[in-house]
Amino acid sequence: MEPVYDLMARLLTEYFGVPEEEITPDATYEQLEIDSLAQAEMVTLLEDHLRMTLDQELRGETLGEAAAHVERLLAGRAGPAEAAAGHDAGAAGPAALTVPTP
Repeated sequence: MEPVYDLMARLLTEYFGVPEEEITPDATYEQLEIDSLAQAEMVTLLEDHLRMTLDQELRGETLGEAAAHVERLLAGRAGPAEAAAGHDAGAAGPAALTVPTP
């Protein structure tokens, strides 16, 4: 199982050629040179990997904020026990909740 933030970082490197050293939770899409079209492509990639429907755009100013938003969406679709675990894990940071690896 891969944490959401790690999945997003991997997709940025593999599909958009963003150097790993530039990817941090505080990095903005502008800093990573991810324009609106690339963000839409990222949403599609995330939907494919997470097997869920996301918003049409990545929410949040930074990569960490976007990962936290996706984690909240994942927690919302989980059962009560999983949602409680996701809520507690979310307090620890964006990488705390994990998703299945395809």
